[in-house]
Amino acid sequence: MKDRGSVPNRLLADARRRMRPPHGRGGAPLSRTELADAVNAALDHLYPARQAAAHYVDHSWVGKLERGEHRWPSAERRAALRRVLNVDNDEALGLTPSRRRDDRAGEVSEDPVAITDSEVDDELAGEVPDTVEAWLHELDDLTSLNRPHTSDSVRGRVRRHLTVLERLRRGAADRSLAGVDARWSEFMSWISDNTGDPNGDVWLSRSHRRASDAGDQPLIAYTLMRQSQRALDHGDARRAIELSRQSLTLAAVPPRTRVLCLSRMAEGLACAGDDDAFLAMSAARRELGSAMIDAPDTFAQHCDLRYVTAVDARCRQLLGDPATAAEILETLLTVGGATSPIDTGVWHAYLGECYLPVAPERAAQHGEQALQLARTAGSYRVVRATQPLVLGLRRHGALTGVRPFLDAYRVALTGR
Repeated sequence: MKDRGSVPNRLLADARRRMRPPHGRGGAPLSRTELADAVNAALDHLYPARQAAAHYVDHSWVGKLERGEHRWPSAERRAALRRVLNVDNDEALGLTPSRRRDDRAGEVSEDPVAITDSEVDDELAGEVPDTVEAWLHELDDLTSLNRPHTSDSVRGRVRRHLTVLERLRRGAADRSLAGVDARWSEFMSWISDNTGDPNGDVWLSRSHRRASDAGDQPLIAYTLMRQSQRALDHGDARRAIELSRQSLTLAAVPPRTRVLCLSRMAEGLACAGDDDAFLAMSAARRELGSAMIDAPDTFAQHCDLRYVTAVDARCRQLLGDPATAAEILETLLTVGGATSPIDTGVWHAYLGECYLPVAPERAAQHGEQALQLARTAGSYRVVRATQPLVLGLRRHGALTGVRPFLDAYRVALTGR
């Protein structure tokens, strides 16, 4: 989006003109196209393990920078520019956060150290629909950087982006940014749930509304599934079942997302003591077979056979068969590929519940492992998952193997 009062960036233009093309052109300076090519090559060199193509540029991008229409490219692009133009800092190229962003700095309470990392790239504030792909790429980058750890600084960064996105969405003539907002809001809700921010439900509700505005059936189903999961986390089985049923009525939902919806239905039924949970799990396994040969799912890539097997174990435990559930979870936690620390932590909490009636010290050991993984992932959701285990173990607090877990849980919640 061009500012009427844009001031040409002479520092950047002069730095480009001082450079010469790699193959020479009779003393002519480096062209904008050649600078763009060099920046793209630098991106590949600086970020070999990441999808740098999302940050590729062309001559028009260089022109916008030199005309002052953009002053603050992405961190990756700034690093590539510094490398190509042989400078040590952004200021030498006239790259600084724009004034309008500084004026908004007080809107969100954040750690001052994290403010720079929270800046929103000027390029994301462009006109619709050109910015839609850029916003989705930025979200992909943030979700990649955020794994496996969540933090308050990430939450502040996402919140700042959402503030800008809301302003753009209100001024957009079409629905394209509603879908973008829905995805960012869903991620914000996930971050909030894992950092202990009480607004996770608010952000998830916003995501559901925006997905509905955009007519995004897969995301509508996914947000309903997430709401069902939150209901389960808060012990509301009836609400969880209602939301799952709604999610399963939607058309054009990818198989893996549908598997998640069926899994939440199974858990809700199991919480209610309804054996139809096994029917829902059978349907989930069948659907997963379709997902194995289907195109990748944007939202449910984490939903694999191990994930579904863990849900099956949880349902068995809830329906009164902790022995079989424990056997399944023990196998999952000792055999197989890598799993996110959040899922693994929750599985340890569930396994601890399985051992609670017969082996309280063993149950506490799994509770401790869950809390260790909660610290690794920065996940309050894993801490919360150990609460039933804590309540069940308090009467065994005199046991040597139980007290350390109870103390660790207290520290995780109160800090002392």
